[in-house]
Amino acid sequence: MRNRIFRGIFCVALAVWLACLVLVIGALYTQYSEKYNNSIKNEAYIVARAVDVSGASYFKGLKLQESYRITLVNADGKVLYDSDADVDTMGNHKNRPEIKAAMKSGYGSDTRYSHTLAQKTTYSAVRLDNGGVLRVSETQFTVLTLILSMLQPILVVLFLAIILSFVLAIRISRKIVEPINEINVDDPREGDAYEELKPLVNKIAQQNRQLNSRITQLQEDVDEKTRESEFRKEFTANVSHELKTPLTSISGFAEIMKNGIVKEEDIQGFAGKIYDEAQRLIVLVDDIIKLSQLDENQVTAKKERLDLYGISEDVLMSLEKAAESNEVQVNLYGEHVYVQGVYQILEEIVYNLCDNGIKYNKTGGQLDVTIGSAGNRPYVKVADNGIGIPQSDIDRVFERFYRVNKSHSKEIGGTGLGLSIVKHGAAYHNADVTIESQLGKGTTITVLF
Repeated sequence: MRNRIFRGIFCVALAVWLACLVLVIGALYTQYSEKYNNSIKNEAYIVARAVDVSGASYFKGLKLQESYRITLVNADGKVLYDSDADVDTMGNHKNRPEIKAAMKSGYGSDTRYSHTLAQKTTYSAVRLDNGGVLRVSETQFTVLTLILSMLQPILVVLFLAIILSFVLAIRISRKIVEPINEINVDDPREGDAYEELKPLVNKIAQQNRQLNSRITQLQEDVDEKTRESEFRKEFTANVSHELKTPLTSISGFAEIMKNGIVKEEDIQGFAGKIYDEAQRLIVLVDDIIKLSQLDENQVTAKKERLDLYGISEDVLMSLEKAAESNEVQVNLYGEHVYVQGVYQILEEIVYNLCDNGIKYNKTGGQLDVTIGSAGNRPYVKVADNGIGIPQSDIDRVFERFYRVNKSHSKEIGGTGLGLSIVKHGAAYHNADVTIESQLGKGTTITVLF
């Protein structure tokens, strides 16, 4: 880049110098030619007046400079006198431009060039009183000849101009390139850059921001992929474990019955245990399918206007026996509010919240379900005064298969997927889920649509 700037400045400097040289020589030559022509004209008038007064005797003993020439022509164009040539060898001058103009108007001039000798001759002709014409001419050099005559000083000036242009081009190119080379690519706004570099600096800064944003996004994507991979591994392990437990029980009971080890009166009990484990397995598989559908957004049912209060009534009716067996009093409060949603998913949300509120309650406990709206946002609030959740576990209760008290959870059943279904179902409806809980005092979960 520096070399290109250097060459550009150097060439421009030389071009400007040459242009100035041409303009100066042209201007000087034009001015000189104009004065020269006026001088020849004045001389022609002076000599003509002298010839009018003295006649041909004026030319006797006349000495002229080598470049000057005087010619006397009569009214017919015949040459009577010429300071350089023999008049007998000269032709008629009547048709010469300057002679014709002088005979017609009193004065005429013309310039003729000799390309062979690189010279030009200026002619000034004045009409005499007797009708003849006096012509004065002078030969001078052309511009090319003038330049050639001054070639040595021109070459000296050219050499000095080249050196000066070279030095200035180096200094200016260094001044231009140095701030560019000192730009900090990581933080281009550092340092002192001249005003013309501001667009470049801003462009680099903008590209840095875009690049950093892309790197951050890429890192987040990588982290997300890593988390998803770890989550899948953990989920697969949990599913395998949860499926293996009831299948092992079913297989064990069936094997005992197959081998005839069970007494006749115990067969019904073993069959009941097999049935319970099979139902547990069905519920687990069903919950996994629901979660998968929510994860992949494969819910086929269309959203419709639904009454949260009516859904809660249906759910509490289905849980009435479970509440009685656990001696939990269930209350429904609030009003009829409506949301756009999928009935099966909303029912699952309310069902899992209420089912947990009954299962993890205490004997003689209470479950309150409140339906309402806050700031035009419908909500479902499920509160119990049961065993509660330790603060250290609150952030993890929505994870799949996570159980606060695994031994207690095994006693009361459940798949460990209920709150995960609540979380994903709420996300499907763009709802927010909040949880408040104190150990030994109860839990309140709110879904705000």
